[in-house]
Amino acid sequence: MAQERPNRFIEWLTATRQHLPQLRRQAGEWVAFVREEPQRVWDTPAVRYSVYGIGALLAAWIISFTIGLFAPSTPPSAKPQATTADYHVICTDPGCGARFTIRRPFEFSRFPVECPTCKKQSGRAARLCNSPICRGRWVVPVEGNGVTTCPHCDTRFE
Repeated sequence: MAQERPNRFIEWLTATRQHLPQLRRQAGEWVAFVREEPQRVWDTPAVRYSVYGIGALLAAWIISFTIGLFAPSTPPSAKPQATTADYHVICTDPGCGARFTIRRPFEFSRFPVECPTCKKQSGRAARLCNSPICRGRWVVPVEGNGVTTCPHCDTRFE
């Protein structure tokens, strides 16, 4: 027959009840010890470190509250957080080559999109190439061997 798992809470409670008389005796001795010389309260490490901890928490709370008082609040004219982004697109049709911008949700990846000029599904996402050759030109990156590069100057994109 399988043995039942012990209940840890009951074990802890039983151990606490067994040590309770000893704890009461030690607490009484400590109180008598402190009554003789009140300075001994501070000499007790448990009391001293508890006061340090409470003081540190209180100081952190006061600092954060003070910073909150001086932090600027959100102005009433603030707009809600953006959910869409503007994507630069270049038409890859050799006869068109139009450049345009589309507004789609963040992390949009369903390219190609329809080109408004030639009405074909040939619009690809463009990237800005800042190499000395392209100097800020919008290009459609080329994928090859797991590396994305500029088709004009072969600069690697991260």
